[in-house]
Amino acid sequence: MSIVQDVAAWVHARPDGAISADVAAAFSLSTTRASMVIGSIQREPRFSTRLEYAQGMDAAGRAITVRRIYVDTVAPSQWECKPVLGTYCRDNRTVRFDSIRQASLVGGFIGDCIRRCLRGEQKHHRGYRWVAAATEQNS
Repeated sequence: MSIVQDVAAWVHARPDGAISADVAAAFSLSTTRASMVIGSIQREPRFSTRLEYAQGMDAAGRAITVRRIYVDTVAPSQWECKPVLGTYCRDNRTVRFDSIRQASLVGGFIGDCIRRCLRGEQKHHRGYRWVAAATEQNS
């Protein structure tokens, strides 16, 4: 998972939300980087967020604005790896890869062609018919 997904899930589990200092302490980040991650959470449509602004004072006595984020829902990432199965057309030999990227790196297949097979736009690629692996085939 990405740091944005991890932080969003962590903030979602906290009923009182989080500020950038909380995120920085929990994930070993600088407060600047934590603020950037919070901004990324706000911009992504798969998270529904609320913001609360409050005035505070820093150590030098200057007024600062504190931004507290609440994450109401966290949708799963669309970039999670989906296992694929390739069945050779001539002798029904099967190959299994944990992701399309692994099939292209290890197996030498072309990822875009596998995606076309999964969408039904193409019948086979390099002699293999491609399907997304079912949950019972994932183990």
